[in-house]
Amino acid sequence: MGDELYICSMENVFAQKLKELRVGANWSLQQLADQVGVAKQSIHKFENAQAFPSSDTLLKIAEVFRVPFTYFYEQPATCTLENVKFRDAYKIHNRDVVEQEIKRQVIDYVTKFLQLERIMDIKHDFDNPLAGVEIENEKDIEKAAKILRKRWKLGSDAINDVVETLESKGVLVVEVDRVEDFNGLSGTIDEIPVIVLNERVLTVERKRFTALHELGHVFLEFAQEFSDEKVERFCDYFAGAVLLVDEALYYELGKNRTAISLGELKRIKESYGISIKAIIVRARFSGLINYQTFQEWNNSYAEWSHIDSKNVDFGQFRCNEKATRFKNLIVQGVTEGRLLWSKAAELSGRKIDVLKKEFDGVRFNVKS
Repeated sequence: MGDELYICSMENVFAQKLKELRVGANWSLQQLADQVGVAKQSIHKFENAQAFPSSDTLLKIAEVFRVPFTYFYEQPATCTLENVKFRDAYKIHNRDVVEQEIKRQVIDYVTKFLQLERIMDIKHDFDNPLAGVEIENEKDIEKAAKILRKRWKLGSDAINDVVETLESKGVLVVEVDRVEDFNGLSGTIDEIPVIVLNERVLTVERKRFTALHELGHVFLEFAQEFSDEKVERFCDYFAGAVLLVDEALYYELGKNRTAISLGELKRIKESYGISIKAIIVRARFSGLINYQTFQEWNNSYAEWSHIDSKNVDFGQFRCNEKATRFKNLIVQGVTEGRLLWSKAAELSGRKIDVLKKEFDGVRFNVKS
């Protein structure tokens, strides 16, 4: 996939529109400042894209000029999607066409998401917990996984919902609906991680693993001599180590194991949301088992999965794993009166009557 996706600057769009409205009304900076109730210098900064008004000030400006406040968000906001990693591209027929379609979907989502955050007067908050952590070997992966869990206060238990956790930490998660054999990709926008997931991934465990694998691409700093193949392998290790830390694995299985039952693997899968194959790899990577035992477990699982596979229950982790922050902000915006129904419908791509039906019975007023 190309290195960059472009979207225009929100501040510049607002600055241009504000100046056009003021000049069109034949008002000076001071006259507009008096109308809005702010300092003349503030208007000057707004018009030069040096500052952006608070939501209350924006509402007042819209009221003064008798335009809907969403008028200032009608142009897409600017960001650049960089460092794109698309590991499944080689599997896809008409690769260039598919990549361009995914690009457009990502641009559309990110544009609307940033518009929505601006309307809601929310500053996108993200801090890379692994900044400065360099990866040179397998031990560094274990270290990085533990640092991530510690700084995000995840403990050593199962992560209840990976996608929800990523969104709560400022990671942009975009879901696309593709029939191709495509799991996910990653990139960054102004140093904010962007994870793209395919809604058609067959299992929740695969979706969780893919999300963390892609997170590895944007969080981890690999040694320069690493090949692309080695980076992919280490991102797999990182995903497994975040889902199932070594202390939890030792607790569940004990050390120096030579044999294992399907029941044990199933229990760990159901408890931690990691596939059975990934558990076996995790046991080998963490040093719990040697290579010979790893091969034996792997072969046994392959046999299990081929024996009446439709009727064999290999367990399932129960969680949502859906990107919900965008929808939640739409609900909040409409509830608080910051979003008109028309703008909510435009941003969400849903009809107004459909949105109202979804919201019916969900909203309630809280009075002090």
